[in-house]
Amino acid sequence: MLTRSRALALVGAAAAAPAVVRAQSTIAVRIGSVAADAYGEPFYGFEEDFFKRAGFDAQIIPFAGSGAAAAACAGGAVDVALTDIVLIANAVNRGLPFTAIAGSALYGPGSATTALCALKSSPYQKAKDFEGQAIAVITLVSLGSTAVKAWLTQNGADLSKVKFVEMPFTEMGPALQRGTVQAAYLAEPSLSQIPPEIGVIADPDAAIAKAFLINVWFTTHDWLAKNPDGGKRFVQAIYDTARWANRNRDKTASILAKYSKLPLERVQHMRRTEYAMSLTTTLLQPVLDVGYEYKAIQRRVDVATLMTRV
Repeated sequence: MLTRSRALALVGAAAAAPAVVRAQSTIAVRIGSVAADAYGEPFYGFEEDFFKRAGFDAQIIPFAGSGAAAAACAGGAVDVALTDIVLIANAVNRGLPFTAIAGSALYGPGSATTALCALKSSPYQKAKDFEGQAIAVITLVSLGSTAVKAWLTQNGADLSKVKFVEMPFTEMGPALQRGTVQAAYLAEPSLSQIPPEIGVIADPDAAIAKAFLINVWFTTHDWLAKNPDGGKRFVQAIYDTARWANRNRDKTASILAKYSKLPLERVQHMRRTEYAMSLTTTLLQPVLDVGYEYKAIQRRVDVATLMTRV
C-alpha cells in the first residue's frame, strides 16, 4: 500500500530530478588527441559514455601528433587536448595560456611502452658504445629524446659524441637492419613488432624518474574561466575513464584498434599504458628538471604555474 508519506517522498524526488538536469547543462567540448595507447583516454571516454554522463557533447578530433593537437588548442580549434609537459612548459614560456588540469599516461616501474633497441648482433649495447654513432628518435626535442640523453649521460657516455636522427617509428626497424642508425628509441605499437634480430637494450625513461606523467590533459585559462563547473566535470570524467580503462584492457584494445586502424591482435600483444588518477607536482617536476637540463625546455618554469586545480 502506498502511504501518504511515501507518496510525498516520491513526488518530492520527482520534482527534484529536473532541477538536477537543469543544473548540469550539456557543454559542447572539442577534444584533441592521437590514436595511440598513451593518448587513448578520450576514445575510451567517448565510446563508454563517460563524457556524456558528465554532461558533455564531446567531439574527438584525432591528430597525427600531440604537437599538432597543442597548436589546434592554441588556435581555438579544440578546447582540451593531450600532450607532454615539456611542450606545455615551452608554450607557457612563449606566452601561450595553457594549463594542465589532469594526469593521463603514467610511467612506472615495469610499465614502459618505449625502449631503446639495437641489433642483437651489434657491438653497441652499452651507453658508451654509442659515442660516434647515431640513435634514432621520433623528434629531436621531445620527452623521448630527453630520456635517451639522460640515460646516456647517467651511464657514462659523452653526449657531444652521439648523433641523434629524427625518424618515424615505422622506419626505425629497417634503419637498424641497414645500419643507418645503431640504436632506436621505439614506442608501441612498433616496439612489439620488432623482428627477432632486434632486441631491447635499455629503458631510458627510468633515467627521468621511477614514476612520472608521460602526458597530461591541458586546456586554456580562457576555456576554464568560461566553464568553471565544466572543468571539474571534465576532470572527473577523465579519472572515471582512467579507472575503467585500467581494469578493462580487453575492451580498450577493441576501441584502440577501431580508432588506430591497427589489427586487434596486434593491439592485444602490445605493452599497454597505465593511466593516472591524479595530477601532482611530484609526477611533473622530474620531467621539467630533465627537460631543462638537456635543453628540451629553454627556461626554467615553476611547476605550480603549469597546473590548475579544478
